[in-house]
Amino acid sequence: MYLSLDWLKDYVKIPKSVSAEDLGLKLTMHTVEIDDVVNEAEKFKSIVVGLLKEVKPHPDADKLQVAIVDAGEKGNLTIVCGAPNIKPGQKVPVALVGAVLPNGMEIKSAKIRGVASSGMLCAEDEIGLGSDHEGILILEKSAKVGQTLGEYLNLKDVIYEVDNKSITHRPDLWSHFGMAREIGAFLGTGFKKYESKIELKIDDKLKTDEEIEIEVRVVDSNLCPRYMALAVSGIKIERSPAWLEKRLTSVGVRPINNVVDVTNYVMLEMGQPMHAFDLSTIVKDGKKGNIIVRAAENGEEITTLDGVKRELDDQVLVIADDEKPIAIAGVMGGENSEVSDDSSSIVLESANFDFVSIRKTSQKFGLRTEASQRFEKCLDPNLCELALKRAAELLRKMCPDFTIVSQVTDRKDFSLFQGPIEIESSWLNKFIGIDLSSDRVIKILTDLGFSVEEKNEKFFVTIPTWRASKDVSIKEDIAEEISRIVGYDNIIVEMPKVEMNIPRKDDLRSFIRRIKNELSFSARLYEVYNYSFVGEEQLKKLGIDHTNHIRLKNPVVKHHSMCRQSLVPNMLLNVKTNQTRNENIRIYEIGSIYSSFEGQIQKDDTEIGKLPFQEKRAGILVAGNDPVDVFSEVKGIVSNMFKNYDLLLNFEATETSCNWSDGEMNALINVGTENFGSVSLLKEDICRKMGIKKQVAVVEVSLEKMLSAVKASKDKKYREYDKFPPLLRDLAFVINKKVKYSELRNEIISFHKYIYQVELFDEYVGDKLGDDKKSLAFKITYQTEKTLAGVEVDVIQEKLLDHLKDRFDAVLRDF
Repeated sequence: MYLSLDWLKDYVKIPKSVSAEDLGLKLTMHTVEIDDVVNEAEKFKSIVVGLLKEVKPHPDADKLQVAIVDAGEKGNLTIVCGAPNIKPGQKVPVALVGAVLPNGMEIKSAKIRGVASSGMLCAEDEIGLGSDHEGILILEKSAKVGQTLGEYLNLKDVIYEVDNKSITHRPDLWSHFGMAREIGAFLGTGFKKYESKIELKIDDKLKTDEEIEIEVRVVDSNLCPRYMALAVSGIKIERSPAWLEKRLTSVGVRPINNVVDVTNYVMLEMGQPMHAFDLSTIVKDGKKGNIIVRAAENGEEITTLDGVKRELDDQVLVIADDEKPIAIAGVMGGENSEVSDDSSSIVLESANFDFVSIRKTSQKFGLRTEASQRFEKCLDPNLCELALKRAAELLRKMCPDFTIVSQVTDRKDFSLFQGPIEIESSWLNKFIGIDLSSDRVIKILTDLGFSVEEKNEKFFVTIPTWRASKDVSIKEDIAEEISRIVGYDNIIVEMPKVEMNIPRKDDLRSFIRRIKNELSFSARLYEVYNYSFVGEEQLKKLGIDHTNHIRLKNPVVKHHSMCRQSLVPNMLLNVKTNQTRNENIRIYEIGSIYSSFEGQIQKDDTEIGKLPFQEKRAGILVAGNDPVDVFSEVKGIVSNMFKNYDLLLNFEATETSCNWSDGEMNALINVGTENFGSVSLLKEDICRKMGIKKQVAVVEVSLEKMLSAVKASKDKKYREYDKFPPLLRDLAFVINKKVKYSELRNEIISFHKYIYQVELFDEYVGDKLGDDKKSLAFKITYQTEKTLAGVEVDVIQEKLLDHLKDRFDAVLRDF
């Protein structure tokens, strides 16, 4: 978007001490980003006034002429030109070699049909001074040869190029009017409000039978919150006054005719897009016309002002008469209702449309106009009336016979949130970072158009309508307004003073990281990540009761309908997925499991109710072809994991710890008498149900229990080396296969106070023992506060053998 400094001065006083460059910088620091500041005369610095000294036909082209031009300091130039209206003695604009015209064309030396041409004679449209391209622009005889075109035109305006992205959320800034309000606020010079000098009513001189009725029907007020229409006559279509054309061209808009130029002028000045229809295309009987704002029907067509026929659908909002669309609402008018050179009566439209609808329509047709850019920012519906008055006022100045021939039709249905917003003075100063007096706060907000009431060290701020659409709604927005007008450079940069606490050390998180490193690097396992959810069918295959699982109210997929209570089910799916590509599978997962009973974590700050119990566990899985190998390997991995933390692990054989585990290869993982988890071989029939073709052994361990044990072991104090030596005995017992290792070990270690440690080092089964027997060999350590004699230990051992004979029918193995 472009801004004219001369135009801005209509509504705001800018002190002489503020240069054009300074104003651009202040705009950037307070309101919008200014991309460029251009002195308008600079655009024409390479275009000079030339005198045509000689014009003769081109020797090799019937439609071209060769002109000899006096360009002042540049001397006489030879220029080939195709315009028919040039003749000796005329003064014309000459674009010198190297000049870049406003339309982007760069002038270069060239040979045209064999004749060297050093420059270009310019038409009106080529230098952005109008739309005429019929011939070269002929300047006044008083023009001074050699002076720049900027000097000749007395161009003193400065143009600011605004970065559109920086005002995308500020619909009020898409105009000179809104931008002047901002400048008045941060310069402190105030803002000149627009006071209409016209009443929108039927002229008294109009006879009753000449009155026109414009009926407007809005089908959906959500898509069109306000629509105003006014019929006027006495219009003569002609060029706009030079001052108006100059302002339009200065900001990059091409003048067309006085009616179209007025609608564009009002849009650029007030920010409200407008449109003009030829009255005869709406009022067919000379008395009454209907305008309908509706969604288009699928298959309807309209040829827009750019000459393109466009097919419409029911997602496009249109302006229509009783029969057909006459404009695409908020985007572009139609050829069938455009103002022509013969138009003498028009209908002025000033409306407000839904910003989402306009944006979608603009994108659909790839048609982004100045009007659509503004409508899609969500304009203030109250702006419609102000713009309509301004347009009528300008047309009355240009057309002596201007007459309002209809009542203003105004269909409106909208509401805006204007507050008030309550802001505490102490909060505001703390939020911004500096102390501002109440008077300063009130002045800033008042200059920006807000209404402010102060009471009990609080401000009650009412939002102006032009900021209430999609811009200001909370107190932080108000604080931002004050901050930018004060100037961010004036806010002291200071680190906030807050109490800094050392972050709470998460022991479990650190412990899990160590476990992961050990399993990944030392044990060479691959880590897997699975969802924390399982499905009913999945659990049924494993023989797991799913009735006490926590069900999800909104599962993403059907097979993830419950929270898991074990890591095993999903790890088995990992095996199924990867078994065809890997001979052996060695994986682990660390994650949470969830039970239906209450845990220790509060649901919220109310301290009412607790979240379901959850626990961090480690799952280790080995899959291969031999059941003994995979079971032994996974036992070895978990043994090393516990050994790394000096935890004395023992496996307690059990028939089953869960429905899917093998009865022969299944054990609890204990440290002392406390259980930490289990190690199991998967049943073959369960493997088949799961689609697994390998032997699978799996461990599941509570990491929270393990961490507690590690912490407890670290609390042990240093103990001196034993002063008295231990005495070791190896004994191999033959017992029934049904006797568990843990039962026999516990009996031995608890038999006598001198028995200090019992370790299993061998297990044997074979024909020599019989089908129902097994041999367990133990290393037994005897130790006490003296040096034991062999005789003493022999006595204890004899009694131990008798006790085990009575308890388990155990005998010493003799081979």
